[in-house]
Amino acid sequence: MTRQSTKTVLKQGYVAGILIVFALTMVACGGQSPIRVVDYPKKDTAQDLVNESALATKVMRNSPKFKSIDFFLKRCKGVLIFPDLVKAGLIFGGEGGSGVLVAHKPDGSWSPPAFYTLGGGSFGLQIGVQETALILLFMSDRAFQAAIDSGLTLGADTSVAAGSEGAESEVSTATAQKDVYYFANVGGLFAGASLEGSVINIRQSFNDAYYSSGANPRKILIEQRFDQPGTQVLKDALRY
Repeated sequence: MTRQSTKTVLKQGYVAGILIVFALTMVACGGQSPIRVVDYPKKDTAQDLVNESALATKVMRNSPKFKSIDFFLKRCKGVLIFPDLVKAGLIFGGEGGSGVLVAHKPDGSWSPPAFYTLGGGSFGLQIGVQETALILLFMSDRAFQAAIDSGLTLGADTSVAAGSEGAESEVSTATAQKDVYYFANVGGLFAGASLEGSVINIRQSFNDAYYSSGANPRKILIEQRFDQPGTQVLKDALRY
């Protein structure tokens, strides 16, 4: 079987898994929308995830649709990239995927990445499967530190809004009206992205596998006690 065929099979199984998990969760919750979906296996390896995060960043930064993204990159505390977020809906909906969080250092350079997952749920009449590249930019220390230490729920633990040229007026070098701004490269059957209630969690298994045991996000992002040559492709994609 070719690598492309293998990835296709994995993706189909992944989407089916989302639907089954959400169906069981909806039954268990008596029809209530689930709020936590985490750690779905998506990428073949951690390095694949780093490489595809770099590619998604380059594509979005080079697109006129996202021309204001550099404004936020230059001012953010950190950036969280999900290169291939899968959103599946059939009566109910939910997002799932893996990504990388990178700290913006005082000298303008970027730290090595730590690995994360995003999961969430929304109730509605939705049918389809959609892949989305998603970039979240942390503008406040409070939100960024929460992501590093324990993960967080968007809209509950921290405020979140779509990034746009209009949103630039909300942001100064010192303050921003929202903790997190996001850019979503959305295609397929869904019209937009709603991140309220989405849960960001640490994917420690990938951190351990990529660096070594005990490589938690604080040691990677703040203390910078871990790194790999393969992270340079992402640092280069974020350079401005």
